[in-house]
Amino acid sequence: MIQTFTKLCLILLPLLFSLEVSGQKYEAENATLSGGASKIACSGCSGGSAVAQGEGSITFPVTLAAEGFYNIYIRAAAPNGDKINRFEINGNTLDFSFKQNKQYTTLQLVRAQKLAAGQHQVKITKSWGWIDIDYIEFEKVAGSDRFDLNQTLVTPNPTQEATALYNFLLDNYGDKIIAGAMTLESFDEANWLKENTGIEPALLGIDFMHSGRNYTWYNDKTPIHDAKTWYSRNGIPALMWHWRDPSRQTEEFYTRNSSKPNGTAFDITKIADPNSAEYQAMLADIDYIAGLLKELQEQNVPVIWRPLHEAAGGWFWWGAKGPAPLKALWHLMYDRMVNHHGLRNLIWVWTREPNDDAWYPGDAYVDIVGRDIYKDGDHGSQTLEFSDMNNRYGGKKMLTLSEVGSFPDVENLVRDEAAWSWFMPWYGAYTRDSKYNSLDLWKKMLGHEYVITLDEMPELSRYERQDQVEEPSEPTGLWDKQKEKASFIAYPTLVESTLTINSIRRIDLVAVYNTQGKLVRQQKVGANAATVSLAGLVPGLYLVKTNQKGAAVQVVKK
Repeated sequence: MIQTFTKLCLILLPLLFSLEVSGQKYEAENATLSGGASKIACSGCSGGSAVAQGEGSITFPVTLAAEGFYNIYIRAAAPNGDKINRFEINGNTLDFSFKQNKQYTTLQLVRAQKLAAGQHQVKITKSWGWIDIDYIEFEKVAGSDRFDLNQTLVTPNPTQEATALYNFLLDNYGDKIIAGAMTLESFDEANWLKENTGIEPALLGIDFMHSGRNYTWYNDKTPIHDAKTWYSRNGIPALMWHWRDPSRQTEEFYTRNSSKPNGTAFDITKIADPNSAEYQAMLADIDYIAGLLKELQEQNVPVIWRPLHEAAGGWFWWGAKGPAPLKALWHLMYDRMVNHHGLRNLIWVWTREPNDDAWYPGDAYVDIVGRDIYKDGDHGSQTLEFSDMNNRYGGKKMLTLSEVGSFPDVENLVRDEAAWSWFMPWYGAYTRDSKYNSLDLWKKMLGHEYVITLDEMPELSRYERQDQVEEPSEPTGLWDKQKEKASFIAYPTLVESTLTINSIRRIDLVAVYNTQGKLVRQQKVGANAATVSLAGLVPGLYLVKTNQKGAAVQVVKK
């Protein structure tokens, strides 16, 4: 009996040990230390030692056996207070934070980071410094586990057009990136790109900055006109709001401080007092902008809506007093626009700042999360930012480069599989000056198959999820009454041998039936156009259907 138990232990102990080690660990004490980082004893650490960072750096030589997606963890303590530091791998950087804690805890730095097989240089460098590091760990995971995206909008009963736009974003997420450009005057940067590259971006950034201020030199309906015009061309209107001082004491949106002495001192904390003048001023502005957005809804135009951006940065008045009043204002705006004004055409975008978890309005109020990144001349994919954000939001929210100074090189995006939904450089020099983005890089970007431009957009108002299309339904006979229009065209109607089919949306399957409803031809397509051979069919009338909703098209085989 004892021998049997001993044998069982010998079998089980290695299995139990393997459960503890889920990835590749790299001990800090075995790394290269510099700048004052030093090895310290640590009885509770995995190797019996740790590294006190001080104001120094720790460099880990990491070797991965296989290409794939990796979760990356760090085990550390912050005995001297809350600390922010920087994680770097292969030149990509990410800030991370530890709350004050003398106990060692494990923090997931990034989720599902794409890494090649072979050598990688990983560094922990000082931002504030002064954490004690036990180890870093790499855990290989399936790429399919990266995303668990919300399939519906947070707005109840959204408009058909808003749903169609969101579905388009979902379908392309991780497969392609949408090209965007911010405008100052009507279509200025889009026009500049057209003139200099021959191609226009698919997404157009538009600002309510001047609306509602009674400026004699400005037409408040300009953003509405631009959004409607762009959408009529199957472009995506992305509206934001540099919200000027609601009290009208200044015309500023920047917070008053030593560097902005003429900024606004508007007090957002009054959001807690509905009877205050400040609350009423905010409400009046929200109502005014809601009225403009409602005009777009009445004209069947959906909107990417990105208010209260970069809040945690503190440089705008809506972020000057911390997370609580900001979240209250976001919730008020959502409730007022959606429930009071009945806006159903908005796709709500939250703009994240580093270490702003306490500011997030909540999953029930946000459809997409953006990040504004200004790193002059950096055309990296911002892959660590992407992986960090994907981790923070549980893979449930699509992520976007809502503003950039220098946009990522498309080759880096494809290599790193940083699945940003769209990118949008700011207007002026950020779009036109080679210091930020060269014309050659623009041409490379807009001409690449991974990048969606305006000329490649489908008819958005009729867009359907491509992974939810139906198989062609079998007609019951020639005389079926067709109540719908066909979603494609087929020509010539008098066919000798080859039929050409074109559609505004991708066609996955074409089926041809005779007048008795029998399937006589079927062809997989996977594109917006196809040619189908009718050679060998007896002369007569045939019905052509695709997997898209809509009526069949009748053709005659000669």
